[in-house]
Amino acid sequence: MTGSLQILVVVVLILAALIFARGPDSSEQPDFTMMTDTTTKPLVSVVRPEPRSTTLSVSVTGTITVRNRVALTPQITGRVAAVSPLLRPGGAFAAGEQLLRIEARDFQLALRQAQADIANAISTLKLRVAEGDAARQNYAILNPGEAVPPLVAKVPQIEQARAQLAAARARADIAALDLSRTRFSLPFAGRITSNTAEVGQLLSRGQPFAEAFALDSVEVVAPIAPDDLARIAPAEGRVALVHVDAASLPAGSRNASLTARVERVSAELDERTRFARIYLNFDEPTGRAGREREQPLSASLPPGTFVDLDINGPLLPGTFELPDAADQLNGQVWVVTDGKLSERTPVMHGRRQGSFVVDAFEYGTGIVIGAVPAAREGLEVDTAELGT
Repeated sequence: MTGSLQILVVVVLILAALIFARGPDSSEQPDFTMMTDTTTKPLVSVVRPEPRSTTLSVSVTGTITVRNRVALTPQITGRVAAVSPLLRPGGAFAAGEQLLRIEARDFQLALRQAQADIANAISTLKLRVAEGDAARQNYAILNPGEAVPPLVAKVPQIEQARAQLAAARARADIAALDLSRTRFSLPFAGRITSNTAEVGQLLSRGQPFAEAFALDSVEVVAPIAPDDLARIAPAEGRVALVHVDAASLPAGSRNASLTARVERVSAELDERTRFARIYLNFDEPTGRAGREREQPLSASLPPGTFVDLDINGPLLPGTFELPDAADQLNGQVWVVTDGKLSERTPVMHGRRQGSFVVDAFEYGTGIVIGAVPAAREGLEVDTAELGT
């Protein structure tokens, strides 16, 4: 019993020694005198913008295209006598410039025959009129004071002769028109996309032999998201800058920006992408020239060329343009009112490079720029103004 008691006493002494050895010394004691409240209010940067009118633009990518292509179709049947060098794929021609000539001999003879028919009809008419005059005179001698019957005066024969003369003149007009059609041209300046006609080939009336498009039918087609379309509404008439890479322009040209205008908007959305399409016409005058040196720059852009567009939207009065750093979570911003943070959710119209545009609102001391650690409604802060 005594041995057990001695062992217990030794264990207690050892535990006491260990506890005493692990106790903190005076250097490790917390200095309660230093734990006074030294917390300071966070410093935030603010801006104080002034309301102004702003114009937003929408950037999209489009394609150069043409509204319609024209099939070159002869209105007469004949053999090709000459083909212009311009009547080749890629050839540019002026309005009224001869592209192809059909052998005219048959049509010249047809015109001469029609002119002879006119002379014959005139002669017949004169004969019928003379016969009618003679018949009226004879009737008057035999039947004095009586009206001359139309049949006696040969009125039907005279009318028939006049009709035959009119028909002969119409045939001559047709023959002259067919003769003029042996020289093929188009009433607009344009470019050739395909051609199958060659010298000696027999062309048939109504059968196309080439295809072309008018320079003034060149336009830009661009898909646009419904949200972007709403941002520039109404879209018709909006001005756009069309940025063209130098690789798509004639040799020696640099990157260019052309002006275009939205002419119309598609009536429906694309079933696959759910995008609308806008159609833009270039503001450059195309004139009636077709030579390369006389063409407007837009006419030298081949259909299928990709271009970038910046479309100007409507003027937005009473707006703020804020730096992106002011945009907090979920489109909200922090403002400082009476030295405290307050949350605002302004109406956003869109973004620019490095900024966004919202309706003007009351912001107190300023709008906070950048993140605020542990930000919360009512947090007291100090402010430093960055400028307007």
